[in-house]
Amino acid sequence: MKKFATLLAVVMVAVFSAGVIVAADAPEKMTIKDVQKSKSAVTFNHKAHGEQIKNCKECHHKDEAGKEQKCFACHKAEKKGDAVSLKDAMHAKCKGCHQTGKKGPTKCDECHPKK
Repeated sequence: MKKFATLLAVVMVAVFSAGVIVAADAPEKMTIKDVQKSKSAVTFNHKAHGEQIKNCKECHHKDEAGKEQKCFACHKAEKKGDAVSLKDAMHAKCKGCHQTGKKGPTKCDECHPKK
């Protein structure tokens, strides 16, 4: 039983450390361009979001830890196969999280400042 507890502790430390290492490699800021070019690009503090959310899979839901791709890798301008469009994905995930948490911008011009 003692060996199992020790092994479990080692695994938990390894998992936690991997998440911290991945988060440490995350870019400070990210900019997501409006592919339809009707609104300005959205720039946000990626590192702060990662530190607050603590689980990269909340946003990078299809990727393995350490192999996260940019949103546009799956979410194109238009719906393709199973992936929703970039606009719909960002509005559902980002705006939805801001609304649920009652923190962060939820109005168009708050994310997309006037050009």
